[in-house]
Amino acid sequence: MSDRISDNQDTLPETTQNDSIDQARRKLTGAGAALGAAAVFTLASRPVWANQCSISGMASGNLSAPKVTCHGCTPGYWMQCQHLDSWAATGYSPNDSFNAVFGVTQYINPKTNQPYTLLQVMGLQGSGNCTPDAEQPNCNLKPHGNAIGNMGCDPVSVNLGFHAVAALLNAAHPDVNFGYTPGELTALFRNNLHRAAELKDSLAMLNERGCPLN
Repeated sequence: MSDRISDNQDTLPETTQNDSIDQARRKLTGAGAALGAAAVFTLASRPVWANQCSISGMASGNLSAPKVTCHGCTPGYWMQCQHLDSWAATGYSPNDSFNAVFGVTQYINPKTNQPYTLLQVMGLQGSGNCTPDAEQPNCNLKPHGNAIGNMGCDPVSVNLGFHAVAALLNAAHPDVNFGYTPGELTALFRNNLHRAAELKDSLAMLNERGCPLN
């Protein structure tokens, strides 16, 4: 599943450049660029235009390539009850194991000794006193609002998994021009855990480029 390439990856989108790419490129000086060569995928096997939405593509600002609009839906979008139906097109379920999808071992719920699900990791936003909520929201009773409450603190770095799940879903959704396949995104995550804060900032930048989904 993680190596699947979205259907629109080999087709030039009929969109035009907007200010979001320039703004994102400026952010790279303090976020994505800080990850260094280990985090910069060249995606050499794809058309030049497809590289523009990757970290390296935005950093280079290749003026010879056709101009495209890069997308990214925030974690706040993906964790809303009313947007859980958007997960279906990605091939991922809120109940999938984060560790299994990303190929890591750190994301274990200490209360159950079981791996966190993708949705549960989106609830790992605590800092300081990371006491989880006693009860979690029920989307059947409250169809609007967050589908997950406070699950405590991220076991690696504050808000890292929160942004990683959103980035995965963006990479997998066929209507989001994100710049990475799911397999590339999960590799980016694994290869840069030693620079977790910078990795989180880069994922946040990618996720905040404008959501094309309703």
